[in-house]
Amino acid sequence: MGANAQTTVPDFVADTVLTAARLDISAATGVPVFATTVTRDAAFGGANKVLAQGQTCYLDSTNVVQYYDGAAWATVGPSVSSPITAIGINQVLTDEAITSATFVAAATASAVTITTGTSAIVTVSCAMANSSATEYNFMGFAISGATTVAASDSYTAQLVNFSAANFRFDSVSQQFLVTGLTAGSNTFSTQFRRTAGTLQVKNRTITVMAI
Repeated sequence: MGANAQTTVPDFVADTVLTAARLDISAATGVPVFATTVTRDAAFGGANKVLAQGQTCYLDSTNVVQYYDGAAWATVGPSVSSPITAIGINQVLTDEAITSATFVAAATASAVTITTGTSAIVTVSCAMANSSATEYNFMGFAISGATTVAASDSYTAQLVNFSAANFRFDSVSQQFLVTGLTAGSNTFSTQFRRTAGTLQVKNRTITVMAI
């Protein structure tokens, strides 16, 4: 805590000397600063101190400002909670071929196993190339474990190729909010398919954020 931190709540008693030091502390900090809720309650709950609606303090342990609402302490800010409870990332750089019209894993599988609630944010990305003309290429994901969901075109990053003249890798990426999960350990596995030709994939990444 800073040198000017006020760690107690002044309890002024009649017929006693009011020192400059006690006034200086109050003037320097504006609100009392406490290490934790324990020291806050001890200070505000001391003799001759009754909590009044609107009283404020600062907690050093969580870096928040609080006020007393007449029934309990409430936090003004900043928020100390995060909607993200866990993050998992898997990356495979290998260049591999996909020749299936239905969703399959690449030769080197990539997956993230993570404990989720009922929702997660899933991001898939990779570099794709296909020398066949007029074909569609898809990178998606399947879910297994506590939840079972097959890969679907609705949750894919896609590359559409209308010419075979230029065989080149293009980067694709897409992010999805997935809801309706069964809370627990869930595995998100990358899946691929193409409508024609041979799909080449490399530098593929899947990121899952549990929320």
